[in-house]
Amino acid sequence: MRILFYVLAWLPLLALQGLGAFAGWLLWVTNSGRRKVALRNLQHCMPELSEAERTRIARASITNELTTYIETARVWLGPGASVKNAVREWRGISALDRAFAKGKGVILLTLHQGAFEAVAIPMSANYPFYGLYKPQKGAINDLSLIGRCRFGGQMVKAEAGVRKAALPLLAKDFGVYYMPDHDPPEGRGIYVPFMGVLAHTPTLIARMVQESGSPVVFMFGERLPWARGYIAHYFDAPEGIYDADVAVSTEAMNQGLELCVRACPDQYWWGYKRFRRRPAGEPNFYK
Repeated sequence: MRILFYVLAWLPLLALQGLGAFAGWLLWVTNSGRRKVALRNLQHCMPELSEAERTRIARASITNELTTYIETARVWLGPGASVKNAVREWRGISALDRAFAKGKGVILLTLHQGAFEAVAIPMSANYPFYGLYKPQKGAINDLSLIGRCRFGGQMVKAEAGVRKAALPLLAKDFGVYYMPDHDPPEGRGIYVPFMGVLAHTPTLIARMVQESGSPVVFMFGERLPWARGYIAHYFDAPEGIYDADVAVSTEAMNQGLELCVRACPDQYWWGYKRFRRRPAGEPNFYK
């Protein structure tokens, strides 16, 4: 695994994205489960689009997801100057500056869309961020720590829970980086709309905002075509995220995530079963 990562790390970005395109094509033509899930999600989340357009987005989404996996070796271990210079624009970065100016730490939220690490890791050269992680077995854990800390970012284990790991860091005016676009374990989420569909959504961020008083900023990394690099997008969170009502705050968080998705729907990972858990009495979403 280590050897493969180091070989991929030194391949040109165009070659890596070509491999991602081939892998995406292969997954699509074999009518994989990921393809079926992506089409189902899009049918419900973007019904205003034609079937042809949803199919195009689903196919592009799968290619972008696999490309992200393949590019990871380069982002973690590739030539430092090239990795930094691949971020062509820091669009809306003033939102992050305003947030840090408040002196209460920053909760930076991103999602499984585009090239999130390709912009987050270079960002850590200029802003004091911690990523929260649970240790994995094998070489991937070691390689991920090397890659994610290579420009000054730090990683902290969240074995006792994300909240317990994050709150002390926020109190010291650090930023914490988290991805909340997932289905949390039972008891740790509530049902609020996401892209027009009720989604079991983590309440963690709503609770952290109230306990820390930290501002929230959203970010996503857009992959440019033909290996031209990436654009990092930042913007302020909807005001509702600061509401003391957990349901209001959590729904506002999903609204922020939805803004990211609608800005670049081709690069969101539609193949994930985001709606697998349903409110009592509702049928299986994916049957």
